Amino acid sequence: MNPPSRPTIRPAQRRQAPSDYGDQQLGHSADQSAGGSGAGGDQPLPSRRELRRREAEAAAAQGEPTAVYSDAPPVYEQPHSTHAQATQAMPAVPQGHGGPQTHGHLGEDQHQPQAAPQPQGRPQTRRQRRRQPVEKEPLGPIRGTVRTFGELCITAGLVLILFVVWQLWWTDIQANRDNEVLADELTQDWANQDPNELPDDPDEPVVSDPVGKNEAFGIFYIPRFGDDYYRTVAEGVDLEPVLNRMGVGRYPNSAMPGEVGNFSIAGHRVTYGKPLNQIANLRPGDEIIVQTKDGFYTYTFRNFDIILPDAVEVLSPVPDAPDFKGKDRILTMTACNPMFSARERYVAYAELTDWTPASDGAPDNIKDSKAYDKVSKNGGA
Repeated sequence: MNPPSRPTIRPAQRRQAPSDYGDQQLGHSADQSAGGSGAGGDQPLPSRRELRRREAEAAAAQGEPTAVYSDAPPVYEQPHSTHAQATQAMPAVPQGHGGPQTHGHLGEDQHQPQAAPQPQGRPQTRRQRRRQPVEKEPLGPIRGTVRTFGELCITAGLVLILFVVWQLWWTDIQANRDNEVLADELTQDWANQDPNELPDDPDEPVVSDPVGKNEAFGIFYIPRFGDDYYRTVAEGVDLEPVLNRMGVGRYPNSAMPGEVGNFSIAGHRVTYGKPLNQIANLRPGDEIIVQTKDGFYTYTFRNFDIILPDAVEVLSPVPDAPDFKGKDRILTMTACNPMFSARERYVAYAELTDWTPASDGAPDNIKDSKAYDKVSKNGGA
C-alpha cells in the first residue's frame, strides 16, 4: 500500500529582480528566473561572485575594460615622493546587490574612484612645514617704538660693559707693560751716567736736582705690596702721561728723595696699573725704598690720614703745618679713597730712616726680591 502523499516543501529560492541589462547579457527573462526552467526544475540564482565573473567575461568579449574584484580590503600604496600630485586609483567595491554599481558598465570611471587630490602648495611632512616661511605681523607704531628703545638699551648696556672691562682690566695690562719698558730704559740711562759726588758725611744722603716735567727719575719698591712690586716715579701729577702710563708722580715744588722737607707723590688706587692699590694695607714699620741714579732711600711708614681733596696742607714741608719748615725728611703718598671713588684722599706718611749709595748695592730688604732682580738685569745698579 502506497503511503499517503505528503506535500513537498522546497526551500525558499532567491528571486532576481527583472533587469533589462541582466536579461540581455545572460539570456534569462524574469519568468524563467521565477519558474526555474531547465534541468533540475527550480534552479537557484547564481551568487554575486558568479554574476560579477559573468559580467566581466561579457565585457571582455565586447572589448570593454573590466574591473578587478576581490574580497580583500583595498590596499593604498604610498607615493615614493612627498611631492607627487596624483595617487594610484583604488579598485571599486560594490555597494550591494541590485545597486547602481552592479547594473552598469563595470569598466566605466564610476567604478574606479580616484583619490582626493592634494591641495597645491600644502606641505606634505612636518619638516616641510618647518621650512615654510612665516609671514611676520607688521609692527604698529607703539610696538615699533618699544622695540627700538629696547634695542638701544641693549646696545648701551653692551657698550658700558666693554668700557668697564677696558677701564678695570685692559688699562692695568697696558700700564704695567709701559712701566716695565720705562724702568728698563731708566736703568740703562743710569748705567751710562756717573753718580753725583757723595757728601763728606756718610749719613748725609745725596739729593738730586729736579728733572723736567713728565720725565722719570726713580723707582719705587714696597715689599708690603708684594715681592715683585715696583713702579717708576716721574715728575708731575698729570693723568697723561704720568699717572696713566708712567706709574706715580711727584708733586711740583715738593722735596726730592732724601731732601729735607716733604717728598710728596700721587698714584692711582684702581685702574692704569693701580700702583697704590694696597696703600691701606701699610702697617707702621713697613719700608718703602726709592731708587735713583745716586742710590737707595729707605722710608719707614708711621701713620695715615683720610682728608678731603682740597686739603693741600698735607703737602707742606711739615704736613698740616704750612707755617713751619721743619728738619725732617718726609715721604707723603696720596691716593683716592674709598676704592672706585674720588670723594676723599687716603694719605700715608713715612720718614727717611736709611740711605745707601749706588756703589754699595741694594739694601738687604730688596736685594733678593723678584722686583729688583728684574730691574737690575739691564745693569741699573
